[in-house]
Amino acid sequence: MLLSRPTTYAIRALLYMAKQNSDRPLLAPMIAEAERLPSSFLSKLLRTMSEAGILTSARGPGGGFRLARRPEEISLQDISILFDGLTLANECLLGYGKCTDLTPCPVHEIWGPRKDNVQNFLSTTSIASLLALESHRAAPLLEEPKRGRRKKVI
Repeated sequence: MLLSRPTTYAIRALLYMAKQNSDRPLLAPMIAEAERLPSSFLSKLLRTMSEAGILTSARGPGGGFRLARRPEEISLQDISILFDGLTLANECLLGYGKCTDLTPCPVHEIWGPRKDNVQNFLSTTSIASLLALESHRAAPLLEEPKRGRRKKVI
């Protein structure tokens, strides 16, 4: 998996917040419940994003979290760097340190072009673009599997 659990949870929380399109602050437990995320873990992620200037936060009555920037201004790269330190700039996929054409690792030739595509995807994909894609979907992005007995076909 390229993106860690904290990064994916943070992206889901940001998507939820952007969908609300509200000037009212949102509480971490509300976001966690709506996105089916662990509340205490999400609270830590939201605080980290607040410290990084992606969100604003306020304590007390009427407090909570709000987007500090427009959804168009928050890229997936912003989030991946914050939680994963993922920049992909000359980092070796195998962890050998810097990986360049002069000092290649065993997968450098194969990973290099793909890494550029991933880097481009992360830097050009914003929360707003994900919202736009989601709004074009006919079904909800995440749907619980339907449970029950299957009818036997004879």
